[in-house]
Amino acid sequence: MRFPLVLVFSSCLAFAQEPAAAPAPDKVVSGAYGIDFTTHYFFRGILQENQGIIGQPWIELGYGVYDGDADALHDVSFTFGLWNSLHDNGPTGGTGGIWYENDFYAGFSGMLGERLSIGTTYTSYYSPNATFTPVEEIAFSFGLDDKGLMGESITSGLQPSVVVAIELDGQADGGAAGNLGVYAQLGIEPSFGIGQLGKLDITLALPVTIGLSLRDYYEVAGDDDFLGFLDIGVVASSALPMPKGMGPWSADLGLHFLSLGDNNETRNSGDAVEFVLSFGLSTSF
Repeated sequence: MRFPLVLVFSSCLAFAQEPAAAPAPDKVVSGAYGIDFTTHYFFRGILQENQGIIGQPWIELGYGVYDGDADALHDVSFTFGLWNSLHDNGPTGGTGGIWYENDFYAGFSGMLGERLSIGTTYTSYYSPNATFTPVEEIAFSFGLDDKGLMGESITSGLQPSVVVAIELDGQADGGAAGNLGVYAQLGIEPSFGIGQLGKLDITLALPVTIGLSLRDYYEVAGDDDFLGFLDIGVVASSALPMPKGMGPWSADLGLHFLSLGDNNETRNSGDAVEFVLSFGLSTSF
């Protein structure tokens, strides 16, 4: 039997050279986990705890479900995760048990074209130590990757985002019975590389977030407040040098200036302004 010349030549090369490495399989499941510590825990401007040690471990898994066309809907993934808040003191922890909050969330996210991200997420907020009534909500998120559109002055772009969350059961503000709330959030988060500190490459982010009540989200005595909070942050982050085999780890250190709307000021013992310090460690796989 005779072989075409191209096959004979290719076979000779295969014996003469090292075998090519097999392509790495596509990653089916990706994820991340970590823990954050904070001096105060405000949920969308609503005070939860400001005493003792507040630790917030979390884990998130993602599964790609649809690649799609880059000019239309693509990179669709299903994500679910667990987020917790543990308090060793104060009215929400200590003798009542340290496990104050356990949240489960699941949803889909994807890209429309090159720059617009969209997503929808269901979240169940639950208190293992029975400090608050459970809340369920569905949220819709939109983000614009404007990296490179603002020239060299802000190479990261402003990274604007919008979130709208609708309460399905229970109320984050503990408002009047039956007054399920609708929440809106506007944010930007420009970031910059600012150089090295020893062996660490430091990135500085400047997140700004505004939380608003579109309906019955920030109630006190039946009165709803449109402005919930304004959060202006400064967050430094860096990848950490880790021993081989431990995976990629990063750390962040943040300081947030929090200005509260009138009703959230009332919930915060009359204090309209807070400074919140946070520290976090995380890894991905």
